[in-house]
Amino acid sequence: MANIQQLLNDEIRRLARKETNGSMKELKAQLVELRKTVSDLNRRLKALEKSAVPADIPEVVADQDAKDTHPALRVTAARITKWRTQLGLNKSQYAELLGVNLLSVIRWESGKSTPREEQKRRIVAIRDMGKRELAKVMAAKNIVAKHSK
Repeated sequence: MANIQQLLNDEIRRLARKETNGSMKELKAQLVELRKTVSDLNRRLKALEKSAVPADIPEVVADQDAKDTHPALRVTAARITKWRTQLGLNKSQYAELLGVNLLSVIRWESGKSTPREEQKRRIVAIRDMGKRELAKVMAAKNIVAKHSK
């Protein structure tokens, strides 16, 4: 009697496993497709974010002709640090305001790298802003001011 009961239990387990694996294959295939879709959407989003220019920071140079007539933007590590501290911003707030990574600001200020032309234009645009205008931009981007923490 024990052998029959053991055989029945083993057969039931085998059939249950087979049924579960069959239904799980469909779900796994769907999961793979969803992950591919999410990955593709993330890639497209990053490409769009990279190409987008924040609307709330004014452009210093409007078109290509103006770029040619405008003198080279002189943005150095010391100047970036000086302008940031004059505005009363910490590095992470400054990075958020510029739309760049915190590490980028750290590297710029240490002199290990230099900002690209587009980023230089944003830096100069922020430098030329008044305190009230800067506060409005920060509020629009939900950046918390240093003194309110």
